[in-house]
Amino acid sequence: MAKTKKQKADKRRARKKKQAKSKRQGIPKMLQRDPALREALNCHHPLVECRINKDWQEFGMAVVIIMRSAPTGCVYSGFLVDMLGLGLKDVMGDYGENEDELREHKFLEGKQGGDLVACDYELVSNLVYGGLVWAMKWKFKPPKDYKVWMRLLEPRRLDEIDLSRFGKDGKPFLIVPEDDFDTFRDKDFDLDTLRDPIFSPEEEPSEEILYRIGDIKAVLVKYMRRPEFKDDLDAEQNDRFGKKGKPKNEGEWINFQDWFLLEFKLRSGERIIDLFLETYQEDIHPDVYNLIEDWEKVLYGLFEVKGCLEHGYQMKSLINEVEYRVYATNVSEPLFDVQRGDFIIGRIVPALGFHIFSGAHSPIHLDGNSTVRDEMYHEAARLQMESPAQALMDNPEKLEKSREAVRKMYADFISYFGKDEVFGTGKEIRQYHQDFFHHQFFKMKDPDTKLSKAEEFTKKTGKKYKPAKLKLPRKFLRCKDVAMLCDPVESLTFLEEYGFFLKIFADPDEYLGMPYATEVVMGYLESDSISDVPFRRVAKRHPENFRKVIDYYAGKEGFVVNDLEDLIQKFKPESYDKLPSIVVVMDQEIADARLTRQP
Repeated sequence: MAKTKKQKADKRRARKKKQAKSKRQGIPKMLQRDPALREALNCHHPLVECRINKDWQEFGMAVVIIMRSAPTGCVYSGFLVDMLGLGLKDVMGDYGENEDELREHKFLEGKQGGDLVACDYELVSNLVYGGLVWAMKWKFKPPKDYKVWMRLLEPRRLDEIDLSRFGKDGKPFLIVPEDDFDTFRDKDFDLDTLRDPIFSPEEEPSEEILYRIGDIKAVLVKYMRRPEFKDDLDAEQNDRFGKKGKPKNEGEWINFQDWFLLEFKLRSGERIIDLFLETYQEDIHPDVYNLIEDWEKVLYGLFEVKGCLEHGYQMKSLINEVEYRVYATNVSEPLFDVQRGDFIIGRIVPALGFHIFSGAHSPIHLDGNSTVRDEMYHEAARLQMESPAQALMDNPEKLEKSREAVRKMYADFISYFGKDEVFGTGKEIRQYHQDFFHHQFFKMKDPDTKLSKAEEFTKKTGKKYKPAKLKLPRKFLRCKDVAMLCDPVESLTFLEEYGFFLKIFADPDEYLGMPYATEVVMGYLESDSISDVPFRRVAKRHPENFRKVIDYYAGKEGFVVNDLEDLIQKFKPESYDKLPSIVVVMDQEIADARLTRQP
């Protein structure tokens, strides 16, 4: 059952990460489902005409339409731009329809849509991009799928957009019906608790400081419950618990909300606390601003109690192997009755030189039961392997040792294969991988002990070492073009169609224009599981061809990049924060617990 839950959680996290990243990159799910629409929505198709309502300047509300001629027929995008208040307010579009069908679209009902006149493309571009930047500047929520329909407009730098047409005296002038109040931010809550300074205590934090931190957190929770976040909260709640499902207990519900507040990324790629700090920066004292900003560093999992404090505990994280002083902000509630050696499951964040519980936490009493202790240490070893970001947080020594381990594997890989890339069919690559790890664990000897890893395992546990088998998808095993790459940071990566990917950059004149080449290159760019490594390698081998290929797909797909780093920043931003894929366990008890569970 535990494995099934983990698989579901991993699948859910991967899906949400892919959705968020896809939206950030301008390749939304709608376009992934409809390749014909994706092909039609391209700013390089011939411009047919642009239109705008006659009285847009008089009323400060513009309905603008841009039409292009695509292979599938007429393709158009429509935008409602509120120049006085909300900026870009609504979008729509379609392809394969004629002009009469466009006029009957429900988007135009009641919006002066029947009186559209021809206008210049520059005016449409300025109004739409201006509306978007205005909305972003004042934290108004852009309409859903705006990135889809803006693909008919040529890309522009948002920091160069003129906003002189927008607002009144440089600020939004809002006269909106009641139903529209959920589209803009409401300032109807008390910010007084954020305006005063808060000082780091020299020793133990006082009750007053802990209460104050709790009050600050309460303001953030109230902000999270604003109408503009309701759709995202409901969607995540349904995804986590099911449409009719409910949290098992109050603690699960509290931790879900805490995750949504501090960690969930909205369509813009920002977290809710990021928006809060941006919106109310002038109202928040710098001390409080820094306190909230640090709450992005959430550490969760298992903690071993090392001692009790007046309002908290001295605890060691079994995930990153670091000790913390952790306090509860609700000091009116009694602490759990735990002893040294007991465990606590929870979430913590930094606060003024110590840490506080963030969300709910619960104890696991040891009561002299060594089996419970072994279970906790084994679970900690598993979590370290599955969550490198958590395992390496706040522990520079552990991070460096893990990097050294990856660099050693890279050197071993090259020593064994003679290169850092190996090609073959899916089944051949699986065998190459097994042969390499057999060499590492059974053939290579430690220079000090003169023993292999398998022999060291047997000496320590009395058991014969049984290497885990690499499980690969059937589709991967059936593929004829597979590669195993080794990188000094990422370690091992398995890629399908990598040989063909290399051919495209080696001879672009031969392959550019082929639909399958487009599928491979764009698939690599848009994939969450493929890092920057393949692109850095082809850019180094074929610099001129790399520029030619990327320029071709930038024009075809409607994105703008200037160089390799610009491409990586747009499609693979997480590559700049890489962590080693191998996590070294420094705590000997945790390492031993992992060894004793070796099958």
